[in-house]
Amino acid sequence: MVAQRQQLASSGPKMGEEKLIIRPEKARFVDILSMLCLRRPITSYQCVEAGDQTAADIGSTPGHWFVALTQLIQKALAALYYPALGIGAVVEFLLNFIALNNGILGIVWNLFRCKLVIPLSREAPNFRSFIGMLDGRTELMPLPEGGGPDDRRLQVVGVTTGNPTVEDYYIDGKSGECGSPTVPLMQLQYVNGRLIRVGTFSVFEVTIMAAKIAYENAAYIENVVKNVWKFNWVGFYSCWNKFAEDHTTQAFVMTDWATDASVVVVAFRGTETFNTRDWSTDVNLSWLGMGEMGHVHVGFLKALGLQEDDGADAARAFPKAAPANAVAGDKPLAYYALREAIRAELKKHPNAKVVVTGHSLGGALAAIFPALLAFHGERDILDRLLAVVTYGQPRVGDQTFADFVRAGVPVEPLRVVYRYDVVPRVPFDAPPVAEFVHGGTCVYFDGWYDGRAIAAGGDAPNPNYFDPRYLLSMYGNALGDLFKGAFLWTKEGKDYREGAVSLLYRATGLLVPGVASHSPRDYVNAVRLGSVAVEAKEVI
Repeated sequence: MVAQRQQLASSGPKMGEEKLIIRPEKARFVDILSMLCLRRPITSYQCVEAGDQTAADIGSTPGHWFVALTQLIQKALAALYYPALGIGAVVEFLLNFIALNNGILGIVWNLFRCKLVIPLSREAPNFRSFIGMLDGRTELMPLPEGGGPDDRRLQVVGVTTGNPTVEDYYIDGKSGECGSPTVPLMQLQYVNGRLIRVGTFSVFEVTIMAAKIAYENAAYIENVVKNVWKFNWVGFYSCWNKFAEDHTTQAFVMTDWATDASVVVVAFRGTETFNTRDWSTDVNLSWLGMGEMGHVHVGFLKALGLQEDDGADAARAFPKAAPANAVAGDKPLAYYALREAIRAELKKHPNAKVVVTGHSLGGALAAIFPALLAFHGERDILDRLLAVVTYGQPRVGDQTFADFVRAGVPVEPLRVVYRYDVVPRVPFDAPPVAEFVHGGTCVYFDGWYDGRAIAAGGDAPNPNYFDPRYLLSMYGNALGDLFKGAFLWTKEGKDYREGAVSLLYRATGLLVPGVASHSPRDYVNAVRLGSVAVEAKEVI
């Protein structure tokens, strides 16, 4: 029997009852101390639910100290949930109150004129979230002219042949040229020397701005898409999580044109600043065995529409056929509702390709979404996938999951990470309890938006965040970002001027380095100002 278990454990994706769910609400402080001191088997704790096969594989493995640390973090986040929501509501009200009245002096003037604007509805098209207050930019920046063989800006990529034309520089979304598992998106753009464009915008510009505005309410997003970007609005989706019994997942869909569109863009909302349950999901170490997909983060699966978390049958946990009322009604499930929305748009636009994006938690959902399409064999959508680009994305699965995506999804996912952003460094990689790794190609930005490509499977520096060797560098980066935020506009122009709220938020990095680096603002700046070094040996 032991030999059979060992053979099963080493034979790749395991079947049977596989799961490891750690429930922080059941974890006692004595359990956390025990994980640190007594080294009891992790599966012996009442707060841990392990499948039979998982218990057999892990056996007497003690709880890693990262497991105890995660429980402490989640306990703290749970205690802060309602206070954080209250503080967030007050902060966002005050910031919108000031902004809508054009500042403190505007409040006085409007009060005098009896025209004071009070932001009573959070669903109004002019109400912005805290993320929107940190960075109020909504305009898309067109592809600039210029470029050349040595130009590695994210907005313009030079070709390496003589007398280039516009077609040599750019791959249009309608061209039918896409990445592949053997030609990753980064190579397609930076080695072949051409940039995927959506109209007059790079795919990076469209994805980061879509991921940024996904934090806003439906009316705000629709207004920006239709009236600022002049794109075609498809819809906003607020989706149900049966385990949380709430609408926890939001996303929107748009196309670049109402007729004969070249792209269908899906953008998932990320981790909300004052929602500590979102932050708790990001750091949670729980995973679920999904058959050939490998081990996948159970919290992200629940957000997309997971039906069962017993780990016994992946096909039943996430069935191919949509459950009753999963697409229509007041409780749609994200994966199924968006899958059908994309399918409908692809039928309307026979030349269109699909782009999936998200920031933070939204990046995690964007990374898993095409994997589920591959799991279900949805080739009609997968074969028209143009790009999967995520920003500040947490880890979502193990090495088997990363290999599954590389083999089954026809484009190499591209993951953008800025400096010591804390979120891409969670959930912690704590084998054998939780073996979370990143997949896809990483574009890592350091310094003044200097980037470099990290090969598929590679990770950014300080992968588990708490390595003391990086402590001085992390605080130095936080101080550098604060300085850069205050003065970048003097070099790059008014679009890069930051207000007091943004600078105060950057200052939090001096207390908890990596938190301020998670702001979408720096990802927008990296896309617009950043450059990426490409090694000559990568040329194909």
